[in-house]
Amino acid sequence: MPDSGGQWIDLVLSSPVDFSPLSVIAGHKSPDPFFASGSFLMFPWVNRLEPNPWAIAPFYPSTHWLTDGNGVSLHGLFHNLNRKIISESYSDASSEVSFGFELPNEWKNSFLEFIELKETYILTDHELKIRYQVTNRSEEDFSFALGIHPYFRWGNEENIDDLYLFGTGFYEVKLGDFLLPEKIFKDTIRMEEETKLEGKSYDSLFKAKDGDSESSYFGFFSMNRKERVLVGGGSFYQVYIPGDRKSIAIEPMTSTGNFLHFSESNPVVLPKKEQKTVEFFIRMESF
Repeated sequence: MPDSGGQWIDLVLSSPVDFSPLSVIAGHKSPDPFFASGSFLMFPWVNRLEPNPWAIAPFYPSTHWLTDGNGVSLHGLFHNLNRKIISESYSDASSEVSFGFELPNEWKNSFLEFIELKETYILTDHELKIRYQVTNRSEEDFSFALGIHPYFRWGNEENIDDLYLFGTGFYEVKLGDFLLPEKIFKDTIRMEEETKLEGKSYDSLFKAKDGDSESSYFGFFSMNRKERVLVGGGSFYQVYIPGDRKSIAIEPMTSTGNFLHFSESNPVVLPKKEQKTVEFFIRMESF
């Protein structure tokens, strides 16, 4: 919904085995609140940030601001900004559309006016790539964290308990009372083996064991089919299962939450007049 903050409604991928369609995103459904189902962009910070240097005018107070029950700011400033189409193209092999962001009038003449963000979706039968180009047109370096917040499902299954979760191997990041990162546990590698989600509860942050966003991913599958879905492109991943257990959030991110204050957060520092590309993917493959 480009005119309602770019929140995802659904994503249907085709099986590499028999090309049967499968809905893999538990997207926004009206009239649910914007944040009830996830599936949005996080920028210029991911998850929580405390203290937050953006908690000043003209950014705060604002309709583009969210805090949790402890008053900690959430998910950046761009999640519910309107988009505008920059370009689009279609072929038999793929569809591609790029969006720019419409900044609120009160943000004009602030430093964010000099940070250009472009969002591109590239869809093929079996994969969606989500590409972000961040251009720093200011005269100062710009630090940011960027991620996406998709909620996943497996077709029309009632819940996620029959799904299996796996990954390329991660260190778990300890989260404190306010779900802010405190320490990375590097003695144990997690999520290399598949684990059934039944009975499991997650609100957990993981770091790719090699810190490599190009080769790390999480995946999930059902024993009833011969396909699995991979979610990748992040150096860090937040995994969360809502209380209704109808979906699972797997959030690839460039950084941890509290990226300005946690020493191992790995913020992106974009020098003045330079550009950075960040790309995530959601892909279905057979196994």
